[in-house]
Amino acid sequence: MEINVGSSSSEMRSVELRKKLHLKVKKADTTSLRELGKKLKTVQQLTLVRRYGNILRLMEVNVQEDAITALAQYYDSSLRCFTFQDFQLAPTLEEFEQILDLPLEGQQPYLPMKHHASLPTIANVLRIPPVELQQAYQEKHQNRGFTREFLERQMHNLAEKEDWETFIDVLALTIYSIVLFPKHDNFVDLAAIDVFLACKNQSENPVPILLANIYCTLSFCHETKGKRIICCLPMLYIWLTAHVFKRPSEIKCPITDLLRFQIGQKNGQEWANHLASLNEGHVKWHTPWQ
Repeated sequence: MEINVGSSSSEMRSVELRKKLHLKVKKADTTSLRELGKKLKTVQQLTLVRRYGNILRLMEVNVQEDAITALAQYYDSSLRCFTFQDFQLAPTLEEFEQILDLPLEGQQPYLPMKHHASLPTIANVLRIPPVELQQAYQEKHQNRGFTREFLERQMHNLAEKEDWETFIDVLALTIYSIVLFPKHDNFVDLAAIDVFLACKNQSENPVPILLANIYCTLSFCHETKGKRIICCLPMLYIWLTAHVFKRPSEIKCPITDLLRFQIGQKNGQEWANHLASLNEGHVKWHTPWQ
């Protein structure tokens, strides 16, 4: 997506757009994961949400990639925030724990381990024989893990056996890697598996590392003057739209709030113009769900 800095609509002539930082944004295709989630009964879906966060609804968010590209132009890596005309905004832990519905109170934040989980440990969670898991083990761009297709096949097998407890774990693990902590397209890597296992076995909260990952990704993109933004795009998109679009709402769920508001589709130039026109009088400092 290109932002034409030298031209804009007539009503935006006085607005100076940010210089273009060439970035790539690609949201994950979650169609098959959403279909697998529909196999769960309501009570089972609630169990998944209670354990691992509101990740099923998170996949329903239609991220407009141009919005993320336009937002990234305003990131100040030295201040770790987005600097607009006359105000600054920065995602917070409190906002992200509300979006994901995983309160930090009473939980320890996830801390990366020195070593990745062993294959027998992963095999036990997936209910897959270690030998079979070893055969599916792959390396992709110096990251080790498993293909999304392999784990989705296992979910279909578990659904046929009606092993819903394991199904919930495998689905959540896959979403953690594909949506929350993406590294490569359709690849579930060991780093994301480690986060999931810490959440499952030690009740460690993934929100801090999720937010840190977004900040690190944005800083890296600015330091390298480009690259692809690889992070949890739905979380960043929900946060952005909650602050830059004013709408009456008493909804206490951030995802439901966005889905009901239904932001119209905008192209890259329109997103660039919208963010460039913002001032402190336009921004929404406190979201309805805070």
